[in-house]
Amino acid sequence: MSEWHVMRRRPTTISGLAVLVVVATVGLALATAIAAQPVPTADLAIVSNTASAKHAKVGDEVTFTIVATNNGPDAADFNVMWSSDQLQLVSETCDLGISPDTPACEYGTVEPGVTLTTTVVAEVLSTGSKLAIGTGCMVEQTGVINDPNPENNCADATVKIGGKR
Repeated sequence: MSEWHVMRRRPTTISGLAVLVVVATVGLALATAIAAQPVPTADLAIVSNTASAKHAKVGDEVTFTIVATNNGPDAADFNVMWSSDQLQLVSETCDLGISPDTPACEYGTVEPGVTLTTTVVAEVLSTGSKLAIGTGCMVEQTGVINDPNPENNCADATVKIGGKR
């Protein structure tokens, strides 16, 4: 009898448990390799967040300029995100020619000392508030970057709302 017939009559199968053990072992090895990578330390900061106007009316558009930097010492991945309860995002422009993933600019890996500018145009909404606050924040993945000074990761720019357009 040829080997083909013997194998065909008595096929060797891999049990589900064996497959699970192999997958778990490979997964554990991969997780161990990832965990062994050093976590970069980078002081990510919003240097400034300025509004193009101090006063605006409901319906007016205001431009916010958000300047972010990586103070190092290591390179780090981060996004710059903008938000507001009294303003509606009209458009966003990211440095480096990156297309905005509204309402965030996903800058990827940024070397220490590099400063990036995000520009946001927003319309003042009728919310009953006397102030419109635009907040720019650095956003990094928790546990992926050690930021020794997270208190400087956000900055507000305030516009006084006065009447209707």
